Amino acid sequence: MNDPRSGEPGSGAVGRAAARGVAWTFAATAASRLLWIAALAVLARLLAPRDFGLLASALVFLTYAETVADLGTGAALIYWPERREEAAEVTFRIHVAMGVLGFALAQLLAPFVADFFGNPASAPVLRALAWSFPLKYLGTTHDALAQKDLRFRARLVPEVGLAATKALVAVGLAWAGLGVWALVWGQLAGQAVWTLLLWLVVPWRPSRRWPRGLVRPMVAYGRGIVAVNALAAVTHHADLVIVGRTLGTATLGFYQMAAKVPETTVTVLGWVVSRVLFPAFSKLHAAGEAMGEAYLAALRWVSLLTVPATVGVALTARPLVLNLFGEPWLPAVPILQAIAVYAGLRSLGTHAGDVLKATGRSGLLAGLGVLKAALLVPALVLASRHGAAAVAAALAGVTAATLLLNWGVICRLAPLRPRALLAALRPSLLAGAALAAFLLVWERLVLRPDALVAWLGAVALGGAIYLLALRLVAPETWEAGRRALGGGRAARLAEPGWEARG
Repeated sequence: MNDPRSGEPGSGAVGRAAARGVAWTFAATAASRLLWIAALAVLARLLAPRDFGLLASALVFLTYAETVADLGTGAALIYWPERREEAAEVTFRIHVAMGVLGFALAQLLAPFVADFFGNPASAPVLRALAWSFPLKYLGTTHDALAQKDLRFRARLVPEVGLAATKALVAVGLAWAGLGVWALVWGQLAGQAVWTLLLWLVVPWRPSRRWPRGLVRPMVAYGRGIVAVNALAAVTHHADLVIVGRTLGTATLGFYQMAAKVPETTVTVLGWVVSRVLFPAFSKLHAAGEAMGEAYLAALRWVSLLTVPATVGVALTARPLVLNLFGEPWLPAVPILQAIAVYAGLRSLGTHAGDVLKATGRSGLLAGLGVLKAALLVPALVLASRHGAAAVAAALAGVTAATLLLNWGVICRLAPLRPRALLAALRPSLLAGAALAAFLLVWERLVLRPDALVAWLGAVALGGAIYLLALRLVAPETWEAGRRALGGGRAARLAEPGWEARG
């Protein structure tokens, strides 16, 4: 119900919009990730691990730079409850300026980044990729407006266009023998298409008006977001920095390729839901609504997909790598297993941060990030002495510890009881245990589990066993999902209190 005094939509309307947003964002992200993983399956046979390592070392720098480049105004635009048009003007102008500055800094710092990774060949790669700064920041305001308005359907075409363009250009140029430059030009072409399509699907256009009184408060809010994003970049990408610095470019290529599979199969849903929940939680907070039930619903449904994906990738890593990338990429198998566990744990903890950002507690979220970084970086440095797989295992271990801390904070703020979190996770954990048991038995009984047919059979039968186990251990969850999907009312799943109405 809408609150006539605030003009903000109530939890039911936001829940339905959020559920539609999840569906459309998942469609866009799944399609783009699947396109890219299919392209990687081809590129892995055309390029060497060193080529992927060179690209990864440059992208790490770009990722860190992008965390501070917009001064947090993109998140501020999504959060800002009023003066939408003027807030967009502030964001656009800052983004354009920072895009130019980011390009200049990348040109200047490229030799130092190359020296850090011990590979001079990465300097020209970074200088070329620096063009992604102005290309991207011409479209980020439009992307933020689409998220703010919960118009996630509009984002489908730009996301898929980016992935398709990047894949086609990279594969075509790799086939022509351009090596790492096939990846570079694919990246830039995809970014340019993304921005162009966003301008086509989001009708907002900048004007000459200067919005007074908004720059300072938006940047002030953005400072907390910048701190959060910078710390998130440290915790989410420190492993790449340490592997590239201590173990070399080729090993970084194996590590980067291993990370792409969980990004497509495990992390994708958590990332998608997070893109939707932050603006949705912001609207609920502005309307004075509690978010405890909405958070539990998100945790339950995210875990129902991320847990089986984590178990499946971790326990079928060898046939997955062999069939997707080929035998030369077998060193990525133990890395993939550990990163799959890390990705599952990260997905389960992501949405606690969405609640903190939506309620204006970015300072608390930054504090949690400082604590995680203080634990993570020394652990990764020590683990690097034992190889890339040990680095990935340390990443998973620290993430497990900080996940419990995030849940503790949410229980205090929402407020929620710990048993409520366990109840939300119970169906996925029990059904996931049944899936794990099946895959372990399958590996022992099948003569050639690495064969493509055997691997696909394990995926299909494992999925069926997971669904059967879910129906047995959580019939109420199964029935709620069946009614919602079968009746075309998926939006109910994101509404607070859906269990009581199911």
